[in-house]
Amino acid sequence: MSAMGTSVTDDVFPPDYSSKIGKIRALVPDVEQVDYSGEGTPEYMFSDAHLAGLYAISSGDDPARIYRAAASALRALAISEGLIQKVIRTEDLQTDGAKLASALLNGAKALEDRADITEEEGCGMVIVDFQPVPQDGFAYSLHGFPSSWTAGSGGRETLAGWVGV
Repeated sequence: MSAMGTSVTDDVFPPDYSSKIGKIRALVPDVEQVDYSGEGTPEYMFSDAHLAGLYAISSGDDPARIYRAAASALRALAISEGLIQKVIRTEDLQTDGAKLASALLNGAKALEDRADITEEEGCGMVIVDFQPVPQDGFAYSLHGFPSSWTAGSGGRETLAGWVGV
């Protein structure tokens, strides 16, 4: 059982990459179940419930929220690795938890930046060309405007045709 009260078997394996949890899992990446405990039970680094919790506390709309949840997962992993590994040197092995944590934090920062960009792109604002409508109802061409300037007019160059009267 995990800390959330669900068993490890509740995690979707293989990941469903079309789901929010699967997308977060792909960005971390945490896509393979491994027997970390040595007890014969393969599991992910992060349970589906843990990733769902990170998604729940993330801000924004999808996909920015997915990027932020994945960044939070990488930050959690960085802190864990930094605390556990520290710097270990033996005759034939050397690990550096600080360097690994730094790399993971850089990955988290990149995901946060991507979330910000995604949110800015999807802000709902669209820039459109300004098309003044002649007030006298005469065709645009009589005012010196080429008919190609009447974007969206569908060839209707009179005021009646323009406003659907």
